Amino acid sequence: MLSYFMSPELTISDKLVQVMYLLSGFFSMYCGVRAWQKKDNDAYIWTGLFWFALGIVVAFGQWLPSIVSGIIVAIICIPAALRKVKRGNLQSASKAEQQRNFKKIGMKIFIPAFGAGFFSIIISVFLKGWSSLLGSLFATIVGVILLVIWNRENKPMTFLEEGRRFLDMSSAVFIMPLLLSCLGAVFTQAGVGDAFATVFGKIIPQGNVYIGIIAYAVGMALFTIIMGNAFAAITVLTVGVGVPFVINLGADPLYMVTIAMTCGYCGTLLTPMAANFNIVPGVYLEVKDKYSIIKMQAIPSLIMLVFQIAYMCIIASRTV
Repeated sequence: MLSYFMSPELTISDKLVQVMYLLSGFFSMYCGVRAWQKKDNDAYIWTGLFWFALGIVVAFGQWLPSIVSGIIVAIICIPAALRKVKRGNLQSASKAEQQRNFKKIGMKIFIPAFGAGFFSIIISVFLKGWSSLLGSLFATIVGVILLVIWNRENKPMTFLEEGRRFLDMSSAVFIMPLLLSCLGAVFTQAGVGDAFATVFGKIIPQGNVYIGIIAYAVGMALFTIIMGNAFAAITVLTVGVGVPFVINLGADPLYMVTIAMTCGYCGTLLTPMAANFNIVPGVYLEVKDKYSIIKMQAIPSLIMLVFQIAYMCIIASRTV
């Protein structure tokens, strides 16, 4: 590990990203240990195992052999599959305490929330070659400093326990985006894109770029609904549909792939598989219907998809 951080071949950005993973992993391991200590649910052993094992992979995955990481990931999936990752009895602040804190901080509480986006933009614009992921690291550090300044009652354990409470509320759903993000590479290696090309080749009329665009855009939305991740869908659909039936006919690849990605995001708004967008916020807000966010997003998503298809067709008509 020390040789990694001392290596002159790695950039500061690479090392800081790894620091972020180490901190995230250590926090996850902390949550696992606290679950074992508190014993505040009937599946505390499984819950602690889940968070602790996840922390090992997140923190040390850079240095673990692939077979070891694979075994740990399989272990992580066992309590999740058995539904043994349960919430503890961590209570949120009382109404009186919330009101008292609001009087101290007020609407300034949203400043740390906007920090991740703000720092990511700053990094993208001014620090070429740096990972935008570092926006989350810098935003967290600044956010903690601001919250301590605004409310002196905030101590290190306050942040650890509140962070644990929010992680506990998300339960095993927390790892779904991590697993889904791997599917694109797995599907590509498995030749799913080529299989799609074969299937669509028998359905889509040859030489009609507009039909190809519709298949590409709708396919991106549907595949994202299934996979929960547009980044995973884009590789498969671009190889299987975008290249042979849209780009090879003369449509500008830069515009087509970019807008197809947005079509995938339309699918993101419609699926519980995109748990970090559509399920976890509902859990945090404690809404009664966990699918209420998806229901509210359904019509705007479909309208956006139709608009994106029309936009792609207009651009294609100018470039083909």
